[in-house]
Amino acid sequence: MFNYRDQADGLRRIMAKTSARIISVIGANGQPATPWMRNLALGMLAPEQRLLLIHANRQPALAHSLESIVTHNSALKRAILKHPQGYDLTCLAENDLLTSPLSQDLKVQLDGIVKQLSYDYDTVMIEAQLDTQDHSLMMPLIAEHELVIQMDRSEAAIKAAYTTIKHISQQHGQIPLGVVVTGANHDQGQQYFMRLNQVCKQFLGVTLDFIGAMPLEEPAGAAQKKTGNAKTEVAKAGQTALAFKSVAHRLEKQRITTPSLAVA
Repeated sequence: MFNYRDQADGLRRIMAKTSARIISVIGANGQPATPWMRNLALGMLAPEQRLLLIHANRQPALAHSLESIVTHNSALKRAILKHPQGYDLTCLAENDLLTSPLSQDLKVQLDGIVKQLSYDYDTVMIEAQLDTQDHSLMMPLIAEHELVIQMDRSEAAIKAAYTTIKHISQQHGQIPLGVVVTGANHDQGQQYFMRLNQVCKQFLGVTLDFIGAMPLEEPAGAAQKKTGNAKTEVAKAGQTALAFKSVAHRLEKQRITTPSLAVA
């Protein structure tokens, strides 16, 4: 975690004009993808690498949100939590953004805070969401970096993803978009991705990137109840972890070149 009492490293990064790699993830329906995002963060975490996961709404483990830091002019460190699994954790807003959308002024302030934080980490992952009022992304910087859409293997997900991509392209223009299909093996995921990509190219002029597919995650203990074999459950958990690692590796290989936040 970034040492807030010794900001020399952050200062060196600012002077060198380097900031974190920023990856945002959004659900096919334009809403956050909370549990899936945490697993992806673990897949992206590497030794000696600092990763910050930013949830959309406040989580039980967090005492403060970045919104509360802005509102009460509090110290930024109060909103950052060291997660036991090795990454840092924070969130943007106090409440569900579906019922309590952020004002434009607050979005701009949060955008500035996240840009500031980006100098203290190697990777920043943001749980993105569309504004319920104008269907824009929560913060401008999300549209300046990598955005991944998570969709399941269903007809409804293809329609929802298309609608979300349409809103994004209308509000932010042509930005790089990747897709991960969950509840699918690689071949199944690729088939659903190709169908989504075809309609997006035809009707929106948008070309997507296929990041990968993830197997269906069963609730804890479900596999053991079905088979009576704990080894089967452990094996499936291992396969899921490998799938997240594979997606993380593909993201690492498929870095999208965009201007640094610092070089503007």
